[in-house]
Amino acid sequence: MESSSSNAAIACHYDVLGVERDADAGTIKKAHRKLALKHHPDKNHGDDQAAEKFRLVQQAYEVLSDPQERTWYDDHRDAILAGWSTGNQDNDASANMLFQVVPYMHPGCYSGYHNDKGGFYQVYQQVFDHIVACETKQTEITVDLPTAFGSADSDWNAVRDFYQSWESFSSALNFAWEDQYNVHEDAPNRRVRRLMEEDNRKARKSAKKEYNNDILQLVAFVKRRDPRVKAKMLEKERQKREEAARQKQEMTERKKEQQKAKDEWRENARRELEQAAEEDRMAGRIRLADLEDDYDYGGGKKKKGKKKKNKQSYHEEEEEDEEQVEAVDVDHPQRKDGELSGPEDAQRHEYSSESELLSSTTITDTQNRDPELSTATAPDYDDDNADYFSSDEDSEDDEADVWRCECCRKEFKSEGQMENHMKSKKHKETFKKYEAKLKKEEEKLMAEMMDELQVG
Repeated sequence: MESSSSNAAIACHYDVLGVERDADAGTIKKAHRKLALKHHPDKNHGDDQAAEKFRLVQQAYEVLSDPQERTWYDDHRDAILAGWSTGNQDNDASANMLFQVVPYMHPGCYSGYHNDKGGFYQVYQQVFDHIVACETKQTEITVDLPTAFGSADSDWNAVRDFYQSWESFSSALNFAWEDQYNVHEDAPNRRVRRLMEEDNRKARKSAKKEYNNDILQLVAFVKRRDPRVKAKMLEKERQKREEAARQKQEMTERKKEQQKAKDEWRENARRELEQAAEEDRMAGRIRLADLEDDYDYGGGKKKKGKKKKNKQSYHEEEEEDEEQVEAVDVDHPQRKDGELSGPEDAQRHEYSSESELLSSTTITDTQNRDPELSTATAPDYDDDNADYFSSDEDSEDDEADVWRCECCRKEFKSEGQMENHMKSKKHKETFKKYEAKLKKEEEKLMAEMMDELQVG
């Protein structure tokens, strides 16, 4: 079989583009652009010679712009330019046994992408028919390869199955003609015969690998230029873009719905809070959050290990108090009349001041509740009343002892707990606040009494 352009001289791709064989990709692209603009059919209406030059420029650029095809072309350039085809081969054994595909891995072997004679589909239909015929003629193994290359109007499923079958091509030939030695005649002994057989196996394997590679290169060459494959790839790319746009639109709508639901939830929560606050206001209830009381009532969540922490805090506060007492001893080493010199006296003074303050607080609270009692004198009790109170004290002694801290509003079951509490840092801070509060109330009360005396 001869190509449609066998009678015409085959031009080198590098000469068509006017570049050197070692030109880089940028130089080849620049030369192609310049020649394509020069010989483009739109600028040369009715000029067949310019149209043919434009076709050659396009074919040359398709080969040289692909690194893999350019490498293969460089390896077979001399054979292609020499017009290597199946019609003018020498008597080489491999040329007579195998169908040579190298001449058909060149864009000049077909005249265009049409179904007529010399066109893309007619030329490669014959090429694949010859390959299958060569396989089936020299082997008894059944070759299951499709030969219907089809036409421009073929169904895509048939085109896809065709390329999938040929892309896994492996020759069924044994390549026995590639043997370098005649083992039965040339081998003088068994050892030499084994070496000859090994060389023959290597030669067959190498030839089969080279032939399979040529067929796979041919299939890839044809597939890259098949208009049906290009159209399908464009359709897949379009579908891919449409799918990406659809997914993006769905994602945008989903985000809008989520944001809308979130805003509605926030609005409903705000309305519920406003409604609850309005109901509380109408019912005369006051929320704890609205109170401006800075007093710590010891509330809050219970934590694990609270008892251990309290014990540790007691010990730490005891150590702090001891350090403070030691500091007092250092500052006042000598005892004077009416002064404190030791930790015991300091604590006794603290307890006495606190008890006096608490007792005065009781009187002050009573005066605040009933102003008339503030000016009244304390009643005198006789001995009978003393006996009465002594009996009450005896009855109280029979009851369980309870120690209570009035300023902290806490009760303790033992004197030791009470002492530890009195030494605690928290009690001292609360006592200071309590003392300041009582002092302020006493000042206020004294001011009112002075006003009443001035008026009287």
